[in-house]
Amino acid sequence: MNNSNFDAILKQMAMEHRPQLPSPGLIWFRAQLLRKAQQKECIERPLMVMRGLAGFAGAVILLVFVAANWGQIQDFMSPRSWFLLPLLFLTLTSSLAYVTILLWSPAKR
Repeated sequence: MNNSNFDAILKQMAMEHRPQLPSPGLIWFRAQLLRKAQQKECIERPLMVMRGLAGFAGAVILLVFVAANWGQIQDFMSPRSWFLLPLLFLTLTSSLAYVTILLWSPAKR
């Protein structure tokens, strides 16, 4: 078989091929899934905004509290009060966990 016969067969096969559309039921089902996903996103958007605002407000309150009591915090951080280091570590860990949960929320998917 030479190239011209092969090209002719390919062209004939391409002309005879009729692409099949999915069934109307499948198209409707996919449209319903897309509509429900968009509704879910629209409903959850205020929750995501409020979650972000709550995290921001909590961080600001924590910073204001630390700034207002900085002198007392420095007094407690003397060498004899080593028990505050685990508390500081726990605070940082919980803050990082909160930020991670806030950024990696299942509601965003």
